Amino acid sequence: MLRSLTLALAFSPALLFAQPGASPNDALAHLEKARKAYAAEDYTAALAHADSAITLDGSVPGGYKLRGDIKQRQENLHGAIIDYTKAEKQDPNDARLYVSRGAVYITEGRLKEGIKDCDKAIKLAPNDPDPFYNRACAHYLGRNNEAALRDLNRSLELRKDNADALFLRGVVKGELFREEDGLADLEASLRINPEQDGGLMSLGVLLFDLERYDEAIAKFTEVIDKGKDDLAEAYYYRADCYYKMDNKGDACVNWRRSAELGDKDAVFIVRNYCNTDADKIPKKPQRKRNMVIEF
Repeated sequence: MLRSLTLALAFSPALLFAQPGASPNDALAHLEKARKAYAAEDYTAALAHADSAITLDGSVPGGYKLRGDIKQRQENLHGAIIDYTKAEKQDPNDARLYVSRGAVYITEGRLKEGIKDCDKAIKLAPNDPDPFYNRACAHYLGRNNEAALRDLNRSLELRKDNADALFLRGVVKGELFREEDGLADLEASLRINPEQDGGLMSLGVLLFDLERYDEAIAKFTEVIDKGKDDLAEAYYYRADCYYKMDNKGDACVNWRRSAELGDKDAVFIVRNYCNTDADKIPKKPQRKRNMVIEF
């Protein structure tokens, strides 16, 4: 996922100043409680304390940045950007601010703005691997795999055990037809984080591309056994493995299941191949790689 890591709230101008009778220590106390709740992933409590801190003192150091982080975790991306922009006015030299805001921009598909924030973070903190990773995500989503690979290499130089970066680099290498190298990165990613979202599926696809069908079937079977969201895709590719191995029976069992789950390519194959005496699929659909990073 991206490193940070809906309507904007209407803030009264009074929130920009310390409230009458409030002590700066009161705002700092609430901010500390917000940080502790955030660390404990209690984002409702964290937001309440952050709101209180900012209400007591709109200039409390780190208040808007923290509240932006909380809103990002709550998927209130528009609200997060508003707070990050206010935080930038308070401290334009906070590299982590640009990492966080860049992550939101990239998640929203605002890639140019996200890359601009990553550039700012890299200029301020050139040895932080996170902005390189985030910028790689933006380049990947913008279909610039060569640039994504350069940033991923740099990110992994700075943090070798980053499962997310290894996973994305494996995907990028696969799309650049460097399947063996990509396979090694995906396997390394899964060793670090066996629950890596999309890891098994992407590993199976690379094994399929390398024509290692028995191994690919084993990976797609693991995906199916876990019962995750990419079931239709896993059944489709497991069917394709059997098809490549000239096993129409098992291929069609899997394509029928994929079709039942809504895969349109599988529906076409079932109708024009499985339900006929054909030995080959007529005008077999050209399957696009489905190894997209989820943010």
